[in-house]
Amino acid sequence: MLWYLGFDLNTGQRLVKNIAALFEGVTIEPCLLHGDLWSGNISSDKNGEPVILDPACYYGHNEAEFGMSWCAGFGGSFYNAYFEVMPKQPGFEKRRDLYLLYHYLNHYNLFGSGYRSSAMSIIDDYIRILNA
Repeated sequence: MLWYLGFDLNTGQRLVKNIAALFEGVTIEPCLLHGDLWSGNISSDKNGEPVILDPACYYGHNEAEFGMSWCAGFGGSFYNAYFEVMPKQPGFEKRRDLYLLYHYLNHYNLFGSGYRSSAMSIIDDYIRILNA
């Protein structure tokens, strides 16, 4: 999909080759993820209890759940509670945009050019950070 964004195959290969550095020292224990966690998929029932809608469940790295955080609308209390149950691993802040990138590329593919600049910005940042 990177060629959609104007990158050649070599750019994609350089990025993928060096991305493992972001996971050094990280233990990934796959867990069940919602897969599409954003404000549009959260509601409450008639008793005011929270409900989560429209799952796209899979097992993966818990950090992947934050890939839709750009449109999630969750406050600090949500993230604090989440990290009490699933503590941040070293380097989380450096990996967070990697999971955003997946969803920006997916939205670019589905909905068009409005997501291109966000995806390219993340790619450019990772190429710079990783000296790719």
